[in-house]
Amino acid sequence: MTDLIRTTRAQLGLTGHELGERLGVTAGAVSQMERSEREGRIQLDTLRRALRAMDRQLVVDQAVESPYSRYAPARVTDSVAEALADGDTAFALRLITQAAKMVAQHPEALTDRELNARPSQLSDPRWEQFLRAMYEDALPEDRRPSWTKPQKLPRRWYVSQFDSLRQRARETTPQRLRDLNIYIDERSLSRA
Repeated sequence: MTDLIRTTRAQLGLTGHELGERLGVTAGAVSQMERSEREGRIQLDTLRRALRAMDRQLVVDQAVESPYSRYAPARVTDSVAEALADGDTAFALRLITQAAKMVAQHPEALTDRELNARPSQLSDPRWEQFLRAMYEDALPEDRRPSWTKPQKLPRRWYVSQFDSLRQRARETTPQRLRDLNIYIDERSLSRA
């Protein structure tokens, strides 16, 4: 589902223990809240209380669903987080590249609200920067929200763990990703 508690806590530089002190619970209880939120089992009152302890408020809203809403960044982030939690990096890659392709082909299909609404981030900074880079490339410059600006990874990261694909990535990674220290071969980007 979402990862608001963990993402907010990380943005504020709080440990699970520190948030637990604010809530009057243990660090283990905070970890359990974060897990139940990711799994979509958290109660809204618990989520509100955790966010309120970090001086944030939960805003719940509704919007008309379009055929392209599933490519909205918030939905893709949640789906990728779930795939990564399951250890399915191939599916995570497919989700990101498919979303980027659809957004590039139909940049007007997502509303500004859908593009800007990205409450959680991926816990793995490598995947987070890859997702940002793919959306940045997919969107026309005048539609890019500020969150799409990727940051260069501190060291080279190969999206694939297979030696043959790593070798191909050394030779065929697009320059825009190479500049971010993200290595993935062009064929994997287009096939996924």
